[in-house]
Amino acid sequence: MPVPTCNLANGQIMPERIEKLRQAVKELEEELAGLASFDDETRKKLHEAVAEIQTVLKQEGKLESDSVIERLRAAEEEFQVSHPTLSGIVARMIDALGQLGI
Repeated sequence: MPVPTCNLANGQIMPERIEKLRQAVKELEEELAGLASFDDETRKKLHEAVAEIQTVLKQEGKLESDSVIERLRAAEEEFQVSHPTLSGIVARMIDALGQLGI
């Protein structure tokens, strides 16, 4: 079964939605930089998801949506109690991706 993708280069995505996603990515990076209580594996998964989204935003290429969304949803659930601010940022990223049709 093929992996669903979102092509940001198709010209149908509104710039404000992309900007909302960029802002959420920036907030997540800042929050990750300030937290020391993550295990390395969790931090790595979040950084990989962020890197994939950033690459797509810079190149306006294709995003393998299932992979990123799954990682972000798992992170959001994991951080709801221990890191509510981080959980909120991840939730905004998921929402922004949803608004992009991902």
